[in-house]
Amino acid sequence: MNRTSKAAMLAASALLLTSALSACGSNGDNASHSATASIPSASESSETAKAEKVTLTILTRNTGTSPTSIAFAGLIKKFQEENPNISIKDDSVNDESAFNQKLKTSMATGQLPDLWTTYGGEAFRDYAENSALDLQPYLDEDKDWSGDFLPILDTWQYDDLPGTYGVPTEFYSNAIYYNKELFKKIGEAPPKTIEELQELAPKFKEIGVDAMAIADKENYRGGHLLTDLSLKKFGPDKADELVAGTAKWNDADMVSLLQLIKDWQDAGILGDNIVTTDANTITSNFLSGKSAMLYDGSWAIGTLAASDIADRIGVIPFPSFSESPDYAGTWFGGASGYSLSKELKGAKLDAAVKLIKFLTSTDAFQYYLEQTKGGIYPVNMSVDSGSVDPITQEYTEALRSSTGFKAELYAYDPIAQLADKVRNEVQGLFAGNTPQKTADNIQSFIDSNRK
Repeated sequence: MNRTSKAAMLAASALLLTSALSACGSNGDNASHSATASIPSASESSETAKAEKVTLTILTRNTGTSPTSIAFAGLIKKFQEENPNISIKDDSVNDESAFNQKLKTSMATGQLPDLWTTYGGEAFRDYAENSALDLQPYLDEDKDWSGDFLPILDTWQYDDLPGTYGVPTEFYSNAIYYNKELFKKIGEAPPKTIEELQELAPKFKEIGVDAMAIADKENYRGGHLLTDLSLKKFGPDKADELVAGTAKWNDADMVSLLQLIKDWQDAGILGDNIVTTDANTITSNFLSGKSAMLYDGSWAIGTLAASDIADRIGVIPFPSFSESPDYAGTWFGGASGYSLSKELKGAKLDAAVKLIKFLTSTDAFQYYLEQTKGGIYPVNMSVDSGSVDPITQEYTEALRSSTGFKAELYAYDPIAQLADKVRNEVQGLFAGNTPQKTADNIQSFIDSNRK
């Protein structure tokens, strides 16, 4: 099955509240996963590793004083307490650029960590072939572990490379957060379709509020917006068609999406000063009631949940196109995860498999949830609605509408620099370039770099 087919079959939710629905993995039984989990027992995550003393090196971004990093440290400590024959050397760094440089250096010097954080996709293709262990045999033999994952393992799968080279630790997706009081003020419900969103804009303008202001100073938000519009109008296959060349970035389909973005900008739907406004400012404006909707990812939950208006914030899926109802459930989303080194052998291999199962078990994610009081996770698990923040509850409810997830359009292309090119060109669109010129610039770049 190719990546597109898999994406169309992805599950609808990341975590289901017990007040709404009890979830189960492929093993059919999650009753053993308590709603308020203590640190899971490592002895339950796989068969006992051999008694030989070994040291494992790990490289993640879970370091610092954030609740997630503290919870991660707690899990590592518990694992070592239960496995005194296994020592963990944690080389994690929080900063993304520092992490990327450290990983590249370790690969170049042959000092590959035993376990490391990965983001999958085409950028991980060479790592998968040359450096990462195929985890499929372990997934197949331990359904109690693998059966709870959301079906997002294709993040680390490739059509021309049999196997699975990572497992998820974090799940992300994009949605729209909205201010319930502002919608009540104009007497309207949050939009389900693109057409409804456009009709709302003048009504918010009458009360001095932006409909859905966005910031593109960091230039990723424009790329996200283009991806969501493409998924909702043309479905998940469009990304693969662009890679295959059966569709072009400057064909009528893609130009129409860029034109829609431009029209929204001209109509004031997306606010002012898009190119010079940063993400923190746009979030502050939303929290202060200057915009009715915030287009952002699941990573924003913590900030919004800690705000003074948390109980007034709702969450909805990105609206669909009336003419494309079949794609209404397709969400922009994906996962990051862990991989193991293919150089692992013997007792170290046994220990590393035990560790990765422990860190990605449903009990571990229950512990993360308990410690951070919210968030979205890459497994099916039941959670007491009283134990999480209201934004997590709202986001979880919105996710019930999802039928599949797809990463950014350019994430599937082997041209490594395409992500920056598309984002920069969309930023240029906001700065004044025409939709056609934007599309032509992207396609010209691809034509010059396609192997």
